[in-house]
Amino acid sequence: MKRFCSMALIVSLVFLMGCSDAAPAPSKPSVVTGVTVSYENGSVTAQRYYTSDYKIRSVLNYLRWIDPYGVPEENPELSSGSSFHIVLSYSDGREKLYRQKSDRYFLEEGKPWQNIDPNKAISLSQMLGELESDQ
Repeated sequence: MKRFCSMALIVSLVFLMGCSDAAPAPSKPSVVTGVTVSYENGSVTAQRYYTSDYKIRSVLNYLRWIDPYGVPEENPELSSGSSFHIVLSYSDGREKLYRQKSDRYFLEEGKPWQNIDPNKAISLSQMLGELESDQ
């Protein structure tokens, strides 16, 4: 019986330790506060800066919609054609990079290149042509 009480006490203490007030405070949510898009195709270059909610939301919706799939058979870095660099700036100071190459390849920072549908990818050029830079 003493053994059972000792084990019950130990188990209770272990469970109570999990209820400690020393739990880490939840981190504040971080939001996108700006978007920088750089375009290059041969000697043609352009850059856009977006800080308005509408324009930021347009770029974020594109990034969600593009739906990358599968690893390309060829190296996108060697592919000719247009190149986009999209940098999201967050309220906590972080940045995240996305790249689109030749309207066929997409890279999210920290992940490998993936294929994208060229018919969807062309809409990035169209969108950027319609959205003037905020700066």
